[in-house]
Amino acid sequence: MAMNLKFDQGDTEYEVVPKGEHKAICYRVVDAGTAEEEYQGEKSNKHKIFLFWELPELKMQDGRPMSIFAQYTASLNEKSNLYKASMAWMNRGFTAEEKQGFDPSMFLGKGCKLAVDHTVNGRAKVTAVLTAPSAFDENEQLKNLPTTNEQAVFDLEEYCKEFSGQPDESSKRACDIFDELPRFIQYRIAGCDEVGKEIVPPCFEIQAALKRGGADEAKAPPAKDIPEMPDDDIPF
Repeated sequence: MAMNLKFDQGDTEYEVVPKGEHKAICYRVVDAGTAEEEYQGEKSNKHKIFLFWELPELKMQDGRPMSIFAQYTASLNEKSNLYKASMAWMNRGFTAEEKQGFDPSMFLGKGCKLAVDHTVNGRAKVTAVLTAPSAFDENEQLKNLPTTNEQAVFDLEEYCKEFSGQPDESSKRACDIFDELPRFIQYRIAGCDEVGKEIVPPCFEIQAALKRGGADEAKAPPAKDIPEMPDDDIPF
């Protein structure tokens, strides 16, 4: 049985996923939009997505499966991490049709193996996505698997309706999913103008939706650095 390590941060103690290879099932896909990021002194606009997995063979003290997430730039450039992870997960290359309209939500409910390491700060980090033979059906297609966590896709386009003056049932559902996201992802998507916290602008998609809705530009916080990620991911 794997040892559940713990990471103490202030008054909060987290159960940390141990190093190694673990069976995993994707339960959440998040479109976090486009924002300006800086890496090694260079600024560029990055469209990021986040994939969340639960690890059915690793349990927390309360009996629920442990979980982990990773961020990817939404790019199918052959050097991108998303391209490499997707190829390994599917155990094949992309079709021409998939390259034209790749939808990462296709991985929702799909199994794989994750290689996990720890950062210098003691946090668990996904270093590779690996094919899990048991995740495929007899026709070598990724099969749908049940998860303890609710399976959900955060659709940024639907969420933007709340800001452009076109709310509906799908945008309300997006709001519910948004409320369950880690705080730093919420800040990346919708910005942060809380007193006492660093000002963060909404992603470009939200800013555009605010303009379409006739909102005063002053309602969008001024641009400033995005909060530090809680791991050591390189933004590409």
